[in-house]
Amino acid sequence: MNFKLIFIFWAVMVVIAIVNGYFGQAVVSKALGDYGSHLYRTFFIIAVIFVFSNVYIRKTGLGGELTPALLTGLSWLALSITFEFGFGHFVFGFPWEKITGEYRLSEGRLWALVLASEVIAPVVNSFILRP
Repeated sequence: MNFKLIFIFWAVMVVIAIVNGYFGQAVVSKALGDYGSHLYRTFFIIAVIFVFSNVYIRKTGLGGELTPALLTGLSWLALSITFEFGFGHFVFGFPWEKITGEYRLSEGRLWALVLASEVIAPVVNSFILRP
């Protein structure tokens, strides 16, 4: 497992997610409203995760290998949660309630789907790309 490469792929996805968030708030929310923008941002970043995991699996040759694909996804998940809670709270100053509120599926918040896709996407792509 190449943790440096795992981190690089994750970091690029984070930059895309941040740009996507700003674009969604500034542009998409004007056309679709706040919740429509939330849906757009969620499904866009899930698509990005699936594309990046496909590229990662191809680049590393992990097609058909469950354990490394799962460890990649779990690494991305751990990095994301650490970033969200650590950076979100201590750097951006978001209150804990705002951060944890994004996990409330019962209120239509879909962030949990993004995190789940980080684990699922490498595994799915590993089996799609198996030799």
